[in-house]
Order: sequence, then C-alpha cells, then structure tokens
Amino acid sequence: MRVYLDHAATTRVFPQVAQEVYRVFTENFGNASSLHSHGEEAKQIYEKARLTIAEYLKVQPQEIYFTSGGTESDNIAIMGFLKANFPEGGHVITTQIEHPAVLEVARYLEQRGYDVTYLKPTVDGYVTPEDFKRAIRKNTVLASIMWVNNETGVIQPIEEISKISKEYGIVLHSDAVQAVGKIPIDGKLVDMLSASGHKFYAPKGCGFLYVNSKLKVAPITYGGGHERGLRSGTENVPGAHGMAVALKMIEENFNEWSKRLEKLKKKILESLTQLTDYHINGRNTVSSHINLSFKGVHGEALATALDMHGVSVSTVSACSSHHKVSKSHVLKAMDLEEWMIDGAIRISVGYDNSEEEVQYFTEILSQEVKRLRKI
Repeated sequence: MRVYLDHAATTRVFPQVAQEVYRVFTENFGNASSLHSHGEEAKQIYEKARLTIAEYLKVQPQEIYFTSGGTESDNIAIMGFLKANFPEGGHVITTQIEHPAVLEVARYLEQRGYDVTYLKPTVDGYVTPEDFKRAIRKNTVLASIMWVNNETGVIQPIEEISKISKEYGIVLHSDAVQAVGKIPIDGKLVDMLSASGHKFYAPKGCGFLYVNSKLKVAPITYGGGHERGLRSGTENVPGAHGMAVALKMIEENFNEWSKRLEKLKKKILESLTQLTDYHINGRNTVSSHINLSFKGVHGEALATALDMHGVSVSTVSACSSHHKVSKSHVLKAMDLEEWMIDGAIRISVGYDNSEEEVQYFTEILSQEVKRLRKI
C-alpha cells in the first residue's frame, strides 16, 4: 500500500478540479486580455474565480490579485507595500517561525536598512499578542505573521494580533498558505493575505494575494500591467478557475471533511500509546498536522524507513530542503530539547486519506520506531 501523508507540502488535485482545469485548457483557452470572443470567454471565467475567492475570504473581488503562488504573494505584499509607502526604511515585525518566503524577504530588507524584529514563539509554537505589542515602535510600519505554521500546524493568534495592529495603525500581512482550506478565514482581520493553490487541492503554479483596497502596493515586477498593474503576466485562467472550484468544494463539504480529518488525526494520536518517549511538537494545531518526535530515533531515518514501506511523511519544510537545512528552524525557535528537534517528522493528513491508509501507517510507524530504537 502507498500512503501519502505530506499534504502540508502539496496536495493531490481534486479529480473534479482537474476536469474543470482541463476543460478550460482545451475549450476556454483564449487570452483573457484579448478583446475577441475567445478572450472574453476566458475573462469571464477568470473574473468569476476572483469573485468566488473573494466571497470565501469575505472581502471584495477587486481586492484579490492572482499570482503564481505563496512565495510571490508574500514578496509582493511585503516588498510592494514598503516600496510604495516607506521606501526609505522603517521597522518591520515578523516571527522566527515564518516560511522562508517571508524570512528571506525580511533578511533582504535588513540589508536595505530596514529594522526587523523576529518574534520568538512559546514552547507550544505560537507567538503571543503580548510579545507582539511589546515589539511595536514609533516607526513600526508593517507586521507579517503567518496564520498557521507550515511545520507544526500551530494556529497563530491572528485575531488578537489584528486588534493590536488596528489600534496602533500597523499594516498586517499574513502568510495564510497553510490556513486557507483548513480553517475558516476572515480576510478582513488582516490587510494583506497570501495563499497558494496547491495547498488546497488546486494546481501548482497558482495562488492569490488579498490586499485591502485602502492600501497602496507597488509592483515588484514589470510588464503588460495585468492584475490592475500589480502583477504583470498573462492571466493563468485555468489555475484561477481551479482554485475557485477547489475552495467551493471545500466550503460546501467543510464540516463533514473536517470531522473526518479530526477522526484520522485522533486515530494516529491514540496509536502512540503503545510507544514511549515521544513528544508532540506544538499545541492548538489544525486538524491536518501532527509534528512528532521519538526519543532515540532520528527524523530523517524514520521518514526514510516509512518511505520504504510506501508511506510519505516529511521532516523539515519541503521549501527548506533546497537550503540543505538539516534541523527545523521552527522547532529550534521553540527551544525544544535536542532529541525533539532531531527526531521530528511532520505528518499531514488530507481530505482524501482513508481510515485504512491511516491504520496501515500507524502499524508501520510503531514497527519502524521499535526497530530503529533497537539499532
């Protein structure tokens, strides 16, 4: 049996979404910027997708901009906002547990003269509103706080941080790549929000950025002036349509699917009682995520052993692997014990996993942990 439990890295495209995307690729293939009927047909599909996504986030359609994914959305939001409003510098607040798409931008900003504060998480994996408030300075102009952590699945206190940001007049951006499709989202809590289609059963290579209409954000790439001048490039109509279809499906089935995810997660956690010396990394997590460490077992060795039995899990973030990261910067920031950091694996279940698959996984997990400990 082959079991995929790495949905935090990417998801299988829903069959219905794949069919719809294929239809647009082959039937509504016109350039959405063209003035003829083929272009107009594509444009209508594109704008309908924008409306669907806006409704999902409870924002206005004109506040949604289509991008290539979460990384581009994060870059446009942070760099585009500062370029348009504070090109000479200022103070930015983020966290030590952000995705590289935010952390690398923050480091770039420091090289350009901006001051950046990196909030440290608690041992449970979240940054506190109190620490956020204490970090605010007179020249704080922007905060970027992720909604859900990609490694631990810990939900960050965005609602409380939102209130503080509004009180102090600070623009708040959130990398919501791991939140969209997993928990209810109210886009109006933040001023900018990034998302990526392949994390919620839509195709890779498409994403979106929500920008409050009151904000001024400058483009960071230049071209034909698409997306109202913010993000040039021929419109990815199939990708936008695929995201809209996927979100609509999730919205319509959310209660049922969420309960199934919780049941699968509970089954995995209950299976751990037959093992000793393990640690769950993070608290208050989304239903899909479990970050787990076993004492005396290296995470990479365990992930490899599971893979040999057809089970796919991960250790660090898939994006971090390009940087040859051997230890999770997220777990290190949480000040966990060394064995917890070294032994961590990330299990992320999806809406398409079955009880049989999870049962098989728990049996193999127990078997391999015991075997590796003997070695």
